[in-house]
Amino acid sequence: MIGQELLSGVPLEARIALAGGRPVLTVEHTNRLLQRHGLARALAEAVVHESVAATVPLTAEEEHPLIRAALEPEGVEGEEALVAWLERRGWSFDDLRACATLQERLRRWREWRFGGEAEIRFLERKPDLDRVAYSLLRVSDGDLAQELYFRLRDDGADFAALVEAFSEGSETATRGLIGPVAVSAGHPELSRRLRVGTVGQIWPPFELAGSWLLIRLERRLPVQLDPPMVSRMVEELFDLWVRERVERLLEGEELPPVPQPPPAA
Repeated sequence: MIGQELLSGVPLEARIALAGGRPVLTVEHTNRLLQRHGLARALAEAVVHESVAATVPLTAEEEHPLIRAALEPEGVEGEEALVAWLERRGWSFDDLRACATLQERLRRWREWRFGGEAEIRFLERKPDLDRVAYSLLRVSDGDLAQELYFRLRDDGADFAALVEAFSEGSETATRGLIGPVAVSAGHPELSRRLRVGTVGQIWPPFELAGSWLLIRLERRLPVQLDPPMVSRMVEELFDLWVRERVERLLEGEELPPVPQPPPAA
């Protein structure tokens, strides 16, 4: 926020309005604030989202329920209430329409653009998306870890019992059982083993973050390419695409046109 005296002589088109159509910032000062407070990336992302949404037309019949859904939490009912609500925000009806329909337009565009690539993305990501359950025991003494490993491997010792007797981590609360969790959820050294292990496999102790770990793979739960997973893959591909365009904007590059769906899409 700057004083009105600093706006003196600044053309109206070179001022920024924070609310209600009342310009209170110069473009120069706004640019400084965007950089200083790390807001440029969020603005660049909004630019990309708006450019995508602009390529997806909706009919009035499709827009109306989205607009009603946006107004319902605000308690806006009737034409007079809507006019007053818009005035308080300094919005036009077009602003309301754009905000209310943005997510639907983005959804339609990303499904059109990336729906055909979801299976490829899934196959690439599957090793990290699969879930596993495993037993974990950790101690600070490497020699003790080696001894416990031999007791597990050669003597058939009960993993849970050894956890209760020797483990020094929070896993004692679950008798060593962790998960099911995504393979990629843990430390890379842990994930690397669980990604390729077979059920029942016990790895020799390895050091991680000052502790010696013993792990046994208990269950493997492969993910499936069901509709929710397809949506997740599409969203990931879209996010990557948006991120690439945001980076180009932040580098000052000119963006190529947004691919436009055919009218029937």
